[in-house]
Amino acid sequence: MLSVKITNALCNLQCAYCYEHVYRERANHRPLDLEAVLTQIEREQTAPYLHGGEALLAPLDVVEAILATSFEKIGHSSIQTNATLINEKHIELFKLYKTQVGVSFDGPGEMSRYRIPVDSKDKHVADLIWENIKWLRREGIQVGIICVLTKANGLPGQREAFKQWILELKELGITGRMNPAEIDYPSIQKIALTPEELDDFYRDMTRFILTEVGGDWLPYRDIVDSLLGLNQGTCSFAPCDYYNAGAERVILSDGSTASCMKTSKTGHIYPRFQNAGDRGFGLIRYEILPKIGQELGGCKDCKYWRNCTGGCPAEGIDGDWRNRSRYCLGLRGLFEETSRLLKMMLPNIELTTDRESEAFSDPNSVKGMNPDAFCFMSTLSNPRASSWRQDARVNLSHCRQTTQPLPSQSPSEDDCGHGDRQHGDRAHGDHGDHGDSWKV
Repeated sequence: MLSVKITNALCNLQCAYCYEHVYRERANHRPLDLEAVLTQIEREQTAPYLHGGEALLAPLDVVEAILATSFEKIGHSSIQTNATLINEKHIELFKLYKTQVGVSFDGPGEMSRYRIPVDSKDKHVADLIWENIKWLRREGIQVGIICVLTKANGLPGQREAFKQWILELKELGITGRMNPAEIDYPSIQKIALTPEELDDFYRDMTRFILTEVGGDWLPYRDIVDSLLGLNQGTCSFAPCDYYNAGAERVILSDGSTASCMKTSKTGHIYPRFQNAGDRGFGLIRYEILPKIGQELGGCKDCKYWRNCTGGCPAEGIDGDWRNRSRYCLGLRGLFEETSRLLKMMLPNIELTTDRESEAFSDPNSVKGMNPDAFCFMSTLSNPRASSWRQDARVNLSHCRQTTQPLPSQSPSEDDCGHGDRQHGDRAHGDHGDHGDSWKV
């Protein structure tokens, strides 16, 4: 994924939980050099998507130049925006360049109160965003949502209103992604969900999304694919070199390059090194975490290690990328609740957590599980195939696939997001993050 930040971290909202605050204050003084940006895009040989800060703060001709470049390469384009600045001219561009619009939005009304500046005199920003989302859909423009979970929308008392909003999005043909607020600033830690609150949210929403909503909501669909050994999922679940994060390649407004901006929370931008080697600068994390006890910040003996790989290093406990994700309890809830649902519906399903290491070609990936998750249910490999009958559970050697499992691979240019779906975000996936295609 190639993220073009033509406004760098400049933003008209500056959400309370945004991880670009320090970078915005210390390192956001770069000129706009559109020619340099376009030249770097050609060097990358990848379709760009517009991100920020807030991308629509850029002049209209600059926005059009990036959208047109992407359209020429792949027949569509994408942008991540807070949707407060959309006007009729933007709508025209989005339709012309088949733009997939990712909107950073935490829900109508009070659910989005941490997206609105504390000193804002306009108390109707959330209503404006919601109306603009509906406007985009009326114009036939594809929309995806990046929703950040906080104490404004993720607590049990808000759950029914939140679910109703998800159902309204379904009626509009919109899906998206739900990310916990990644807060490293002690002064506002109080707005983040606690590990226990996130666990409760994810378990409840797993049941709701998978049994009542459907659609391509993340991370829930990623978890299903992961447990079935089909895909690793977004970059959060795949090994990532913290200092050379390939899942999100960034171009700044002056044409210079950077790595994933989640690594710039101290205000320092890490450049992208082209020759970091197979081990990279930070991939040692995936060698040591499985050997360190969970009580010490590691992942030793966790049954979901292969699925999760410790989560995003930018979410490490105590802000340390070497530790496992601070959201570990919530991630465990996702995997446990999804496993329970899959086993209820298909008792003969073989999940990745049911297999020994010999079934996989890579210790840090679920891909290429052999035999596959459906070996007891496939008439091609099992004459007693059934989704539930005990006599279908033949010796696994009878189901062994003759083709060799695919070797572990780095994300390809065609992957939609990070990891397998690089950010897996719907146009972007974090604070308003990226773009794969939303089918409506």
